[in-house]
Amino acid sequence: MLRFRNPGTRYSTHIHIIKQLYQRVGAQEFFTLDDMSKAIAQAKLMTAYGYSGDEAIKLSRTEQGSMNSTLMNVKMYAELFRMLGWIAPYNETSSYPMVFTYIGIHIALCSGDCSKLYEQSVLGINNPTHFNDNMHYEEQSRFFKCALRTLIDLDGVMYKHELCLGPMNISDQDEDEYQNMISYIRSLRGNYRALTDAFENLANSLNMSTTSVDNSTRTPIGLMKNCGWIESVNTRIYGRSLICFQITEYGRAVHEQIQNMCDLRLQQFEELHIEIQNSLIRLGTYSMLERSGYDVSSVRDIIQNDKLICEDILKGKELLFSPSATVKRSRVESALGIQFGVGVDSQFDIETFNSAVTERTELTTTQIWELNIPEEAAIDLLVEPEDIEFLQRVKDLKSSGYSSPEIVALLFEYYSDATQTTFYPLIATLFKIIGFKCSYSRPGDNGARWDAIIDDPERSIPIEIKSPTEEQNLSIKAIRQALENKIILLSRASYITTPEVSSLAVGYYMPNERAEVSRLISYIKETYGYKIGVIDLNSLLSLAVSILVDGKGFDKEKLYILEGMMNAYILRDNE
Repeated sequence: MLRFRNPGTRYSTHIHIIKQLYQRVGAQEFFTLDDMSKAIAQAKLMTAYGYSGDEAIKLSRTEQGSMNSTLMNVKMYAELFRMLGWIAPYNETSSYPMVFTYIGIHIALCSGDCSKLYEQSVLGINNPTHFNDNMHYEEQSRFFKCALRTLIDLDGVMYKHELCLGPMNISDQDEDEYQNMISYIRSLRGNYRALTDAFENLANSLNMSTTSVDNSTRTPIGLMKNCGWIESVNTRIYGRSLICFQITEYGRAVHEQIQNMCDLRLQQFEELHIEIQNSLIRLGTYSMLERSGYDVSSVRDIIQNDKLICEDILKGKELLFSPSATVKRSRVESALGIQFGVGVDSQFDIETFNSAVTERTELTTTQIWELNIPEEAAIDLLVEPEDIEFLQRVKDLKSSGYSSPEIVALLFEYYSDATQTTFYPLIATLFKIIGFKCSYSRPGDNGARWDAIIDDPERSIPIEIKSPTEEQNLSIKAIRQALENKIILLSRASYITTPEVSSLAVGYYMPNERAEVSRLISYIKETYGYKIGVIDLNSLLSLAVSILVDGKGFDKEKLYILEGMMNAYILRDNE
């Protein structure tokens, strides 16, 4: 079975880490796992035993490397980034130390939206590669292409354990093997006990615990969610309520696109003449960048010449091939005419293409809310058990010596797997701390159209909430539901409000496709005259914790007229 490590599944964390890492060690000849752990921990991107930064590194150090939590987590990030083609081994005899790849540097230096190149990197993941000779599995697969096809062939919906029994456990170029897998999973559907037995048998055959096998699904599911290919749904495909995932319309469109591409695998690549290999390396690399919105006009002649050289292979199709994720770096660098891993000069002399997607970010309006107004928490509103529990948690962290930014970071991580049952009341609590009379709807309460409501004598605000187990990044769907909430609130008049007051969408992370969300918000304003505001959990926690710990708030009038995305964060002492 294909193995996927689970260091963390969030798109923004992946991007933040690679950017911070390149900023700190990109000019070095190579970097080690220790370099990675210091860069990540010092950027407050990882905690250990409740601490972040240098303290996390100190506390996690042990004589036995396998017990070093920080180092092991960093190793998993390194394996994920190598799988994505962002970093590669420094030499060809061992996995570590590492250097950045050409694609990795483009991710690290991108000043705009990285999501398209991120998606191309995910699609480029395949097996086998030059980097996994020591892996103990034999499946030959472009996993995510296979996973999307499987989803479509299974009526658009899958349970996580079906990933292990299906796409993670076959060679996708064997059509008979693929069709047998589809038939097998269909034979299990409707019988939860049969699924459980099949999953336990698989774990036993791998000499792994069922928990370990289950955990191996988190990264592939997270990557597909990050790319917008799937979304979580509650289904009864096994006769009981299960959180599954279903393919989105965008996911279907992506599958339609890639199934018509020339899917080049390592075995076919290695059978070709070296000059054709070089052309395919260049075409694969430049195609990934071009499909991601980068301006590759400076190498247009090279691309056209390489297409002529490879026309018998491509047969007029686009190339699906990520050289940095598949082929040893010496071959990739030779074909591209670059050299990494020799120190400062090479890192800064390489040509990186400008990304056209930076133009799209102009559509993204993000308001920055300063926390500079003296204020106290609205204690009179905080009477529910969940309110008291949250206040005590903040009090305990403050008593332990944590600063406001550290408290926000710890709480943000704490709620990373929160379900609706936990997340909805949390959001209501945070708004109450800020000073708004807010109540939430119980999950399953079909009588309340919105998930929460700020009850105001004249300007009530409906709130659409997405917990991290529903979707980690707010989606286009959440924005549409926020519009529906506003229309229904005005028509029912169950709470007093006016058309000018915002309708909110609140989630764990901001949307991946920020430009598309901003465009939709703009269309809603132009068509209906309604404002849609978008807030992530980190910003909401920052507002609440700042009031509780520092006694500083913000201008509340801004919330009533919020349009677009809002960002609020507490500055650290060195910022």
